[in-house]
Amino acid sequence: MKTISPDMTFEQIHDALEFTGAADWLVPVKGDAAGQMAQMPLSFTAQLGWSPEAMAEGFQYIGGLSEAGKSICYPLYTEDELAEDPSAAQRYLVHFSVEKKARFVITCSGGAYIGAASMIEGFPTCKEINDLGYHAFTLNYRALKDAKAPNPINDLAAAVRFVIEHAGELNVDISDYAIGGFSAGGHLTGCFGTESIGWKHYGLPRPAAVMLAYPVITMKEYTHEDSRKNFLQEYAEDMEMREKYSVEAQITAAYPAAYVWQCDKDSTVPIQNTQLLVSALNKYGVKNEYHTFDSEQHGWGCGKGTPAEGWVKQAVALWETQFEIEVLDELHINDEGGKLIAQNIDIF
Repeated sequence: MKTISPDMTFEQIHDALEFTGAADWLVPVKGDAAGQMAQMPLSFTAQLGWSPEAMAEGFQYIGGLSEAGKSICYPLYTEDELAEDPSAAQRYLVHFSVEKKARFVITCSGGAYIGAASMIEGFPTCKEINDLGYHAFTLNYRALKDAKAPNPINDLAAAVRFVIEHAGELNVDISDYAIGGFSAGGHLTGCFGTESIGWKHYGLPRPAAVMLAYPVITMKEYTHEDSRKNFLQEYAEDMEMREKYSVEAQITAAYPAAYVWQCDKDSTVPIQNTQLLVSALNKYGVKNEYHTFDSEQHGWGCGKGTPAEGWVKQAVALWETQFEIEVLDELHINDEGGKLIAQNIDIF
């Protein structure tokens, strides 16, 4: 396929990926908002703190997967489900696959619940996760008027269920999966990590880890106002709803291991967001790793070329510490000496 470079416009990238059959999903350039970006070169994002090189690599990689005959876009809901709830239309997963059967991560990009900035955050990060040997997905969840709680969390739950139910087709190992999120997508991911409004509420397995990049955490004081407004909508001033959807207020000892980072002078989401979360994690003895960087930048996506470069590798390393030891045959007791004997133990 044509080489994707930072000097290409979004429209040119869209056209280069047209053969995938999903270019309108992967690189939206139609409609009022997306149309304004169509003629912008990818390099324009550098002045916003992002890495156009990492974005180009993400596009290149996903295009190469498609060219190799891999399925990359999966609608999240069936026609019957959409008939019951039309607001869930056009929700989908983009699959960054690896050749081997491996565990997976689902990422949720940010955007104040106005949209999901997957091109900027999800695609480059998924590419890095692939480089580390794992399948990665990025989720296009409900936004704008359809972001009303709990719709985005419903979408993440549907995404996890979809991957589990299609594990054979997707060639994924469903054990010890992880989830990751950026900004408002970090709020969504953080919520799903809780028992009360997340994985347990939906009857799904607990994630082994959450990876949170400059996340919105609280819906109370120190929140990101636009995220709260778009997520809670007419309930934005309701104190019970603010409490319910404040991640730090829902932490228990069952919360997954967490990798968290944020710039300490973040000009968009107050640093107190991650501080509140880490304080709650420590209170309940939840394993976590917390990093801050001296900058006013809200976030850097995968972090390439920034002080946060390498965070994806660190987050995956923390996730790997949570992998369960798989025992192929049961442990048994030697009757003669009462000695515990393990047979055929395969440790990953």
